[in-house]
Amino acid sequence: MILEVTEALVDVIHDATPDLAPWVQINSLVEGDTAPEDNKAAIALIAVAPHPHMINRPLVEGNAGLVRAPLSLKLTYLITYFGVHDEAQTRLGRIVQAFHTTPVLTGADLVPPLKGTVDAIAIRLLSPTHDERNQVWGVLGRPGKVALFYEVDVAPVPILEREGAGRILTHRVDYVGAP
Repeated sequence: MILEVTEALVDVIHDATPDLAPWVQINSLVEGDTAPEDNKAAIALIAVAPHPHMINRPLVEGNAGLVRAPLSLKLTYLITYFGVHDEAQTRLGRIVQAFHTTPVLTGADLVPPLKGTVDAIAIRLLSPTHDERNQVWGVLGRPGKVALFYEVDVAPVPILEREGAGRILTHRVDYVGAP
Protein backbone atom coordinates (compact mmCIF):
# COMPACT_ATOMS: atom_id res chain seq x y z
CA MET A 1 0.00 0.00 0.00
CA ILE A 2 2.82 2.46 0.79
CA LEU A 3 4.53 1.73 -2.54
CA GLU A 4 1.25 2.42 -4.33
CA VAL A 5 1.04 5.84 -2.64
CA THR A 6 4.58 6.63 -3.80
CA GLU A 7 3.66 5.56 -7.32
CA ALA A 8 0.58 7.81 -7.19
CA LEU A 9 2.80 10.77 -6.30
CA VAL A 10 5.06 10.00 -9.26
CA ASP A 11 1.95 9.84 -11.49
CA VAL A 12 0.82 13.29 -10.28
CA ILE A 13 4.20 14.74 -11.24
CA HIS A 14 4.27 13.02 -14.64
CA ASP A 15 0.66 14.01 -15.40
CA ALA A 16 1.49 17.65 -14.57
CA THR A 17 4.64 17.65 -16.72
CA PRO A 18 3.63 15.97 -20.01
CA ASP A 19 6.30 17.99 -21.85
CA LEU A 20 8.99 16.00 -20.03
CA ALA A 21 9.63 12.31 -20.58
CA PRO A 22 9.04 10.25 -17.43
CA TRP A 23 11.72 11.84 -15.28
CA VAL A 24 10.93 10.90 -11.67
CA GLN A 25 12.20 7.64 -10.18
CA ILE A 26 11.48 5.93 -6.89
CA ASN A 27 14.80 5.52 -5.10
CA SER A 28 15.89 4.97 -1.50
CA LEU A 29 18.77 7.47 -1.95
CA VAL A 30 20.78 5.40 0.53
CA GLU A 31 24.47 5.55 -0.37
CA GLY A 32 24.88 1.79 -0.92
CA ASP A 33 21.87 1.44 -3.28
CA THR A 34 21.88 2.06 -7.01
CA ALA A 35 22.49 5.74 -7.71
CA PRO A 36 19.68 7.68 -9.36
CA GLU A 37 20.19 8.41 -13.05
CA ASP A 38 21.50 11.79 -14.16
CA ASN A 39 18.84 14.26 -15.28
CA LYS A 40 16.21 12.47 -13.22
CA ALA A 41 14.43 13.36 -10.00
CA ALA A 42 14.44 10.84 -7.20
CA ILE A 43 11.59 10.48 -4.73
CA ALA A 44 12.51 8.70 -1.51
CA LEU A 45 10.29 7.67 1.37
CA ILE A 46 12.24 8.67 4.48
CA ALA A 47 9.71 8.18 7.30
CA VAL A 48 6.43 6.42 8.11
CA ALA A 49 4.41 7.32 11.20
CA PRO A 50 0.84 6.93 12.44
CA HIS A 51 -1.29 10.03 12.02
CA PRO A 52 -1.32 11.52 15.54
CA HIS A 53 -4.92 12.76 15.34
CA MET A 54 -6.32 9.44 14.16
CA ILE A 55 -4.55 6.98 16.47
CA ASN A 56 -7.21 6.19 19.10
CA ARG A 57 -10.28 5.88 16.96
CA PRO A 58 -13.08 3.61 18.24
CA LEU A 59 -13.72 0.10 16.96
CA VAL A 60 -15.58 -0.21 13.67
CA GLU A 61 -17.87 -2.88 12.27
CA GLY A 62 -16.02 -5.51 10.25
CA ASN A 63 -16.87 -8.90 8.77
CA ALA A 64 -15.92 -10.61 12.04
CA GLY A 65 -17.64 -8.13 14.38
CA LEU A 66 -16.02 -5.07 15.91
CA VAL A 67 -12.42 -4.56 14.80
CA ARG A 68 -9.77 -1.86 15.13
CA ALA A 69 -10.35 1.22 13.00
CA PRO A 70 -8.21 1.53 9.87
CA LEU A 71 -4.80 3.10 10.47
CA SER A 72 -4.07 6.54 9.08
CA LEU A 73 -0.44 7.21 8.17
CA LYS A 74 1.89 10.15 7.68
CA LEU A 75 4.53 9.46 5.05
CA THR A 76 7.52 11.78 4.67
CA TYR A 77 9.27 12.08 1.32
CA LEU A 78 12.46 13.69 0.08
CA ILE A 79 12.54 14.67 -3.59
CA THR A 80 15.73 15.84 -5.28
CA TYR A 81 17.09 16.18 -8.81
CA PHE A 82 20.32 14.67 -10.11
CA GLY A 83 21.76 16.92 -12.76
CA VAL A 84 22.91 20.49 -13.33
CA HIS A 85 22.04 22.77 -10.39
CA ASP A 86 20.12 25.31 -12.51
CA GLU A 87 18.04 22.55 -14.07
CA ALA A 88 17.44 21.08 -10.60
CA GLN A 89 15.83 24.33 -9.49
CA THR A 90 13.58 24.37 -12.56
CA ARG A 91 12.53 20.74 -12.16
CA LEU A 92 11.89 21.04 -8.41
CA GLY A 93 9.78 24.11 -9.19
CA ARG A 94 7.68 21.97 -11.54
CA ILE A 95 7.14 19.44 -8.74
CA VAL A 96 6.03 22.19 -6.37
CA GLN A 97 3.56 23.38 -9.03
CA ALA A 98 2.23 19.84 -9.54
CA PHE A 99 1.57 19.23 -5.84
CA HIS A 100 0.28 22.77 -5.25
CA THR A 101 -2.21 22.26 -8.09
CA THR A 102 -3.23 18.79 -6.85
CA PRO A 103 -2.81 18.82 -3.04
CA VAL A 104 -5.40 16.08 -2.42
CA LEU A 105 -5.94 12.88 -4.36
CA THR A 106 -9.41 11.35 -4.00
CA GLY A 107 -11.61 8.78 -5.74
CA ALA A 108 -11.18 9.71 -9.41
CA ASP A 109 -7.47 10.52 -8.95
CA LEU A 110 -6.67 7.11 -7.44
CA VAL A 111 -6.14 3.85 -9.29
CA PRO A 112 -6.47 0.30 -7.94
CA PRO A 113 -5.41 -0.96 -5.44
CA LEU A 114 -5.64 2.47 -3.74
CA LYS A 115 -9.09 3.23 -5.15
CA GLY A 116 -11.64 1.77 -2.77
CA THR A 117 -9.06 1.21 -0.04
CA VAL A 118 -7.88 4.74 0.66
CA ASP A 119 -10.29 7.66 1.12
CA ALA A 120 -7.79 10.39 0.29
CA ILE A 121 -4.13 11.28 -0.01
CA ALA A 122 -3.21 14.80 1.16
CA ILE A 123 0.14 16.26 0.09
CA ARG A 124 1.84 19.09 2.04
CA LEU A 125 5.19 20.78 1.55
CA LEU A 126 7.38 20.64 4.67
CA SER A 127 9.97 23.14 5.83
CA PRO A 128 12.57 21.22 7.81
CA THR A 129 15.25 23.20 9.59
CA HIS A 130 18.80 23.32 8.31
CA ASP A 131 19.84 20.81 11.00
CA GLU A 132 16.99 18.44 10.14
CA ARG A 133 17.95 18.51 6.45
CA ASN A 134 21.59 17.81 7.33
CA GLN A 135 20.55 14.90 9.55
CA VAL A 136 18.53 13.34 6.73
CA TRP A 137 21.39 13.59 4.25
CA GLY A 138 23.80 12.30 6.91
CA VAL A 139 21.66 9.23 7.54
CA LEU A 140 21.43 8.60 3.79
CA GLY A 141 25.23 8.83 3.57
CA ARG A 142 25.13 11.36 0.74
CA PRO A 143 26.23 14.98 0.47
CA GLY A 144 23.31 17.37 0.82
CA LYS A 145 21.50 18.57 -2.31
CA VAL A 146 18.74 21.04 -2.89
CA ALA A 147 15.58 19.06 -2.15
CA LEU A 148 11.89 19.21 -1.39
CA PHE A 149 10.34 17.55 1.64
CA TYR A 150 6.70 16.52 1.59
CA GLU A 151 4.37 15.05 4.17
CA VAL A 152 1.62 12.85 2.80
CA ASP A 153 -1.42 11.80 4.83
CA VAL A 154 -2.98 8.50 3.85
CA ALA A 155 -6.34 7.57 5.32
CA PRO A 156 -7.30 4.84 6.02
CA VAL A 157 -5.12 1.75 5.84
CA PRO A 158 -7.43 -1.20 6.58
CA ILE A 159 -6.48 -3.92 9.06
CA LEU A 160 -6.10 -7.56 8.20
CA GLU A 161 -9.29 -9.00 9.66
CA ARG A 162 -8.87 -12.10 11.75
CA GLU A 163 -11.20 -12.07 14.71
CA GLY A 164 -13.43 -9.32 15.88
CA ALA A 165 -14.97 -8.57 19.22
CA GLY A 166 -18.58 -9.56 19.73
CA ARG A 167 -21.40 -7.07 19.71
CA ILE A 168 -23.87 -6.54 22.55
CA LEU A 169 -27.27 -7.42 21.18
CA THR A 170 -29.37 -6.65 24.24
CA HIS A 171 -28.80 -4.89 27.50
CA ARG A 172 -31.16 -5.48 30.35
CA VAL A 173 -31.26 -4.27 33.94
CA ASP A 174 -33.74 -5.85 36.36
CA TYR A 175 -34.70 -4.01 39.51
CA VAL A 176 -36.39 -5.65 42.40
CA GLY A 177 -38.02 -3.22 44.81
CA ALA A 178 -37.95 -3.55 48.63
CA PRO A 179 -40.52 -6.03 50.09
